[in-house]
Amino acid sequence: MKKLFSAGLISILCSCGIYTFSGSTLPSHLKTVDIPLFGNSSLQANVGEDLTDSLAKRVLTTNLMRIVPTNGDASITGNVTGYNNTPRSYGSAGVRQVNISEYEVDITVEVQFNDNKKNISLYKGSITGKGVYDFSKETEETGRKKAESDIIDQILQNSLQSW
Repeated sequence: MKKLFSAGLISILCSCGIYTFSGSTLPSHLKTVDIPLFGNSSLQANVGEDLTDSLAKRVLTTNLMRIVPTNGDASITGNVTGYNNTPRSYGSAGVRQVNISEYEVDITVEVQFNDNKKNISLYKGSITGKGVYDFSKETEETGRKKAESDIIDQILQNSLQSW
């Protein structure tokens, strides 16, 4: 019985092929990635730098690809095209008075994920990250960090993890 079970298990595993639990089916020839400094066409300082740093840290934690300074098998490039900090929730404080309780930071980035080995674009698109913060307890920086994290999640989903 034990031999029959072992033979059956081996047969099933061999017929199913190789399966990965990494959450990614990146092309096997992509082992390294370079992430050049994101451009910043918005009026908000340091957004490109902060996004590049955050993206690099998150790519390292996924263990899907190794980061190299230049000439990676793949590249993730980006340019911040918009930054807005706008009121989101209003309340009335009295006659002709409005209290704003929440703000939302929106950051828009044009992103491209390139396969440098085959010289093709695997993903290209515009991503907008949103970060809502409570104006009475938090600062715009809190909303910005939330928006940046949202962007990083979307970049990873659209480039590294969606394969």
